[in-house]
Amino acid sequence: MANLTQERLAELVDVDRRTIVNVELGYTSPRLDTLLMIADAVRTPLSELVREGAGE
Repeated sequence: MANLTQERLAELVDVDRRTIVNVELGYTSPRLDTLLMIADAVRTPLSELVREGAGE
């Protein structure tokens, strides 16, 4: 995974830093297009960012 600050990741994904914080803390679920941009920004396959059974 890329070593990015929340601020830099937010810039790359074109969202507010608070959105990144909320996703990291599990307070919100990002849209698929946002997840795809995050995966691209951190150079990680989408499948590694999402866990099977998440939210259950």
